[in-house]
Amino acid sequence: MIIGSRIHFLHQTESTMDECRSLAHTGSIEGTVVSANFQGAGRGRFQRSWLSPSGENIQASILVRPKITQLPYLNMAAALAASNTATEITGLHSEIKWPNDIQLAGKKLCGILIESEISGVGVDFAIIGIGLNVNLEPGRHKEIKNSASSLKQFCGRNVSRSQTFRVLLKHLDYYYERIKAGESLTSEWASKLNMLGCNIQISFPGTNKPSIDCRADSINEDGSLSVRVDDGSMFTATAGEITLRS
Repeated sequence: MIIGSRIHFLHQTESTMDECRSLAHTGSIEGTVVSANFQGAGRGRFQRSWLSPSGENIQASILVRPKITQLPYLNMAAALAASNTATEITGLHSEIKWPNDIQLAGKKLCGILIESEISGVGVDFAIIGIGLNVNLEPGRHKEIKNSASSLKQFCGRNVSRSQTFRVLLKHLDYYYERIKAGESLTSEWASKLNMLGCNIQISFPGTNKPSIDCRADSINEDGSLSVRVDDGSMFTATAGEITLRS
């Protein structure tokens, strides 16, 4: 077992990602996990904040040291692990919204953030950040009540965070071991995406790029999305925010 070989549980921190990065810089072993009961400055993609009331959810960061060719698969491993965890706990089918949001019934259950430090032609380390809504009650928070979900919502009861955490690390270790063995996760990951073949709009928060109206055509090996723009041209998206069009 690689993932979870060492686990640091914190009562409170500003960011498990930052704590994990500090451990990486001091030589902590691959698979080290930092998890907190509460983090004051959790973040997601595009530097968005991540709402997570104390004691309700899982927020964890995992230190890995992959080869540079394995970096694209980290997002896939985390998404598949979180998706399978949701299914194992709830018995329901979960989906992945490209590139890395896990959804139940069309609402966000889990977010993933990958950060890495590279020097020369190699990876010093990478950090997998996972925020999974376990006992969150979205209806109590007006900013997310229509967009977020939690395991509790679909189980109809409080869900054990410790059990969910163990299941999550089990699945993540399985997929990371496959990456280390040289396997591709693209096909399995793509099979859970919920927008292929759909008309979508891609926006690019934090940039001056205009949004693109297009059709989600296919997934490339590195996880990028090939789309057919409404003018007939093709475009490859490596990042962005997707919304479905009617």
